[in-house]
Amino acid sequence: MAPRRRAGGALGAGAPFARFWAAATAANLADGIAFTALPLVAAALTTDPLAVSGLAAARYLPWLLLGAAAGALVDRIRAMQAAGVVRSAVIIGLAALAAAGAASMWALYAVMFTVMACETVYDTAARAVLPGLVARDRLESANGRLESGRLVTEDFGGAPLAGLLFGVAAALPLAVNGLGYLLAVVLLAGLPATARRAPADPAAGAAAPRTAFRADVVEGLRFLFGDPLQRALLLLSLGVGVGVEAAFPVLVLLAQERLGVPVQLYGFFVAASAAGALAGAAGAPLLTRFLPRAALVSGCFATAGAALAGLGLASSAWLGAAAWALCGAAFTCGNILIGSAVQLITPNRLLGRASGTRRMVTWGLSPLGALAGGLLGRIDLGLPFVAAGILVAGVAAAGVPTVAEAVRRADRIRRAPPEGEAG
Repeated sequence: MAPRRRAGGALGAGAPFARFWAAATAANLADGIAFTALPLVAAALTTDPLAVSGLAAARYLPWLLLGAAAGALVDRIRAMQAAGVVRSAVIIGLAALAAAGAASMWALYAVMFTVMACETVYDTAARAVLPGLVARDRLESANGRLESGRLVTEDFGGAPLAGLLFGVAAALPLAVNGLGYLLAVVLLAGLPATARRAPADPAAGAAAPRTAFRADVVEGLRFLFGDPLQRALLLLSLGVGVGVEAAFPVLVLLAQERLGVPVQLYGFFVAASAAGALAGAAGAPLLTRFLPRAALVSGCFATAGAALAGLGLASSAWLGAAAWALCGAAFTCGNILIGSAVQLITPNRLLGRASGTRRMVTWGLSPLGALAGGLLGRIDLGLPFVAAGILVAGVAAAGVPTVAEAVRRADRIRRAPPEGEAG
């Protein structure tokens, strides 16, 4: 038998990965503009923390409703392109409403829900495509490059740009956002056929018939909830996600009302997290040379929890930005390492379904954190951040054994020879 060219990916990250990275970067720039401009529009319409937190609930509710189904889509690239076209049209429609002075909170909720319904398809497919483009021993590096690109464009580029454009006209960042999504659609064209479709089950043979869509969804659910380690990782991710979303939706109010950040500079304040996250993305592969991966993951999330609490207690914009930067660095480093481990210990044919189901649970239940944070914010704008920090740090401590086992399994797979080359 001829040696297989890839074990979950190609031998190297060449032109297909570069094209995929460029498309991801364009989409991330659009995301950065959207996720900064929409809260700014909301803050201009209301100062009620609960109403603003409702925008985050609309952002994550699609993952609960559609996450598992999105992971079962077979033609991944075509699904990503269709999602990009729809969210571009919706955002440009909101820009027209803003230009006419007709925007409302209900319109924001509807647009956020629709955009994120498309994101469930786009992001789930993107995560499943990556192992088909790079070799498994380069997966951490590829994830790091994608995360670095996301941070530079989404948080470090899109967020400040949105604030500056919003200072000119509320509709302007939304129009640019829609064009960014369209650019990503164009760049996705031409990716190889091996990246477009979910691989068949190797045990069933190349000629095995494709399972029904509903069966694919059920299989993803059964895999995550039936495997004790995957189930434990899911619960840890849920705890962290609920904690983060208790704090983040009211960040725009904390920054403007408590820390005195001008609206034009809010995007730069958000970008402080990206500055730290860039260091986290670049440092994650390097730190594994000197420290155990499991200890790094747990330590990163504990640090992120402390930084969140520090942001809630900050007395100035500079202290708040420093805490936000540390939070970004810690979360990014931890997410890259544990995310790469999860990709390795998940069968390639189930990556899309498992990723969609995982996000269905963690992001789908995040609105509970957002609504709780909104209620806490009515008491004190710093309280959601302190509560979130305590929760995230507690989850990090409780999850030490689970993280250690996941990393051990991933290390065994990483050291094994590619399938077809052993013996």
